[in-house]
Amino acid sequence: MSNVSTCITYDASTSLVMMTLRGTASAQDVINFYQIAHQYSVLYGSEKILVDVSELTHNFAPADLFTIMPIIATSLQQAVLAIVVSFDGFMHDLFVQKAKRYNLQAENFECYQMAKNWLVRQ
Repeated sequence: MSNVSTCITYDASTSLVMMTLRGTASAQDVINFYQIAHQYSVLYGSEKILVDVSELTHNFAPADLFTIMPIIATSLQQAVLAIVVSFDGFMHDLFVQKAKRYNLQAENFECYQMAKNWLVRQ
């Protein structure tokens, strides 16, 4: 069962779509979140997406990333992702590894400000 709090905004001063997720997410939730982020990026004309999942836990198996990633990759082909993760980021590391196999530009960060600065420079 998923139980996630979501906040998504657009920062015109940096041209960043920013999403914060907290709680426990299912595989379908992850797909939905990135599709929503993509919709915002299209709406605001920005391909730079900052996602804070440092307080998000996953309620699905690592093998589910094989199903999730092709769907997400289709939506985010032009995006640049900076992902703020917790220190215990095993699933997030796997996510970025799979994203790169689909030629997505994505990086994990443990510091929000570092992620934001990196993304602004892209």
